Amino acid sequence: MYDALVTGVPDERWGHRVAAVVQLREGAARPSLEDIRAHCRDRLAGYKLPRRLVITETVQRSPSGKADYRWAREIAAAGG
Repeated sequence: MYDALVTGVPDERWGHRVAAVVQLREGAARPSLEDIRAHCRDRLAGYKLPRRLVITETVQRSPSGKADYRWAREIAAAGG
């Protein structure tokens, strides 16, 4: 991975679920959702693990480097 943002997306049962929006390094292999979850499992509580993975060409950030969570939410909700 090169960059990633995590956001909530609507979920009928729970209200929201965790989604990861990921930008890969050039030439990197595409990870599966289970790859991401396995990597995070030792670091995060189970309810914080992503339930959706969206791979994108670039993660949008402001010129100062701040995350654009509105953009990430829209991309994650659309599924990519």
